[in-house]
Amino acid sequence: MITPYLAFNGQCKDALDFYRGVFHCDEPKIMPYSDYMPEGSKTPPELLREWVMHAEMVICGTNVWFADEGTPPVVGDSIKLSVTVPTKAEAAAIFDALCGQGVVTLPPTETFYSVFHSAVIDKFGVEWNVVAEEAPQV
Repeated sequence: MITPYLAFNGQCKDALDFYRGVFHCDEPKIMPYSDYMPEGSKTPPELLREWVMHAEMVICGTNVWFADEGTPPVVGDSIKLSVTVPTKAEAAAIFDALCGQGVVTLPPTETFYSVFHSAVIDKFGVEWNVVAEEAPQV
């Protein structure tokens, strides 16, 4: 499954409200950066505390992902594709293939929602998130 991913720079909550009104969507699922602590960090940067780390909303039958990112997106560069597959092994194989002549922007990492989440800009300039549906052991 490929999921559209819209990136913002502090305006994600406003965008969610806007798209919710335009498309008459249900309430989105939102996780702010303040609820997520990267390894080695005790608190998120003050700027990011209220920004959206990850949000999901179904628009016209398609699950769309949203987030605020620290680097302002350039007009036209705010859309990414997220590919979600069942296992870590499948995610790793796709990630490795996309890396050929590409640039890794997020090395494979385990998150609260997946044993494998990575990001890469492929050789054509398309930005991909690669995620395994496989949840981490708790």
